[in-house]
Amino acid sequence: MPRATITVQRKLTILRDADERQLNNKESLKSIARSHGVQAVQIRNWRKQRDVLSLTRPRARSLHKGKPSTIKYLEDAVIGHAFEMRQIGVGITYNHLVIKACQLDEGFRAKTYEVQYQLIRRLSNSNCLVNRRRTHVSQEHPQEAIDRAEEWLSEIRPILSAPNVLKGYIINMDQTPLPFSLASSTTLELEGEKTVTVRQTGNSKTRCTVSLTITADGGKLKPMIIFKGQRGGTIATRELAASQYRDNMVLSCQSNAWQDEENMNDWVDGVLVPHLQQYAAGSPVYLFLDQFAAHDTASFRTRMDSLGVTLKLIPGKCTWVLQPIDVGIGKPFKDRVRQKWFRWMINHAEADVDLPNASRDEIQQWVNDTWQELPEDIVRNSWKKSNLSWFV
Repeated sequence: MPRATITVQRKLTILRDADERQLNNKESLKSIARSHGVQAVQIRNWRKQRDVLSLTRPRARSLHKGKPSTIKYLEDAVIGHAFEMRQIGVGITYNHLVIKACQLDEGFRAKTYEVQYQLIRRLSNSNCLVNRRRTHVSQEHPQEAIDRAEEWLSEIRPILSAPNVLKGYIINMDQTPLPFSLASSTTLELEGEKTVTVRQTGNSKTRCTVSLTITADGGKLKPMIIFKGQRGGTIATRELAASQYRDNMVLSCQSNAWQDEENMNDWVDGVLVPHLQQYAAGSPVYLFLDQFAAHDTASFRTRMDSLGVTLKLIPGKCTWVLQPIDVGIGKPFKDRVRQKWFRWMINHAEADVDLPNASRDEIQQWVNDTWQELPEDIVRNSWKKSNLSWFV
């Protein structure tokens, strides 16, 4: 039977648990080790290596780095260049570093591209540099947005920390596009295949807009879905009006499936006002929105004033670090909806017919179920982004 390998991350987790249980419960190291499926001697050895483990990448399974790189002499220059570029937000690839190494060393330049690529990849991985999918696109230096966000939060935190402010009255709403087809851009295929074809549904470009609303105490208000159609058309007056999910969400139409001024009024009537009626009068209400045009119209501001709601607009280009729904809700929400789409596609896709199209009713079901399943802890944690917490 092969020996099990344990990641550095799990070793450190076991160490923290062992320290706590021995300190608080006076448990023996042997019983603690047994509960984790390891030997007591392993925990003793890990304690001796704790400092080294804490500096090792979490997914590593050994502290031994193996055979040293043959281009170790280029490490400081090449890896240093990579870190400098990432500090200013510039995207870096293995090919980028290959070109940099070729500029620095004639011997490296004489190698074949395949060898160059593998050497750079291994050198990068040994320095915890791995390929990541981008999560944010910007033309400015990331630190500039973080500085503006911190300055804005320094003015907001004292307001939200006042004793008469209820966290249930601190509200954030944002819209996110939701395609009807959530197929992945990648697929499993036999190694070496030169052409990789992926079939699409007939509505691969059809989408709706989902408006999500949360509160600082972990509350989730009704979602709102805006489909493409006319407000007084057949879809709105017949199909959506008869929807079985009408009580759990607000359903509307717009010619481009966008959130416009009229749909903002629908959101106020169907989502915000019912929520405000649940709380005792007298507590201030703060609504935080991004600087989307429909959020800053004169009529919408007048409506907020009439409801006693203080509207605060999040600074432009800062939503990726400030807006709670952008920070912690959007991705887990879409990931869960995508899982439901995959299950539905597995049950409906057939080899000899066109791939099925998701209906508006199915979109409503996926959004409804996903929103109800989303844990409150995720909602509460979305008001924090590294050190950019909304609360003191």
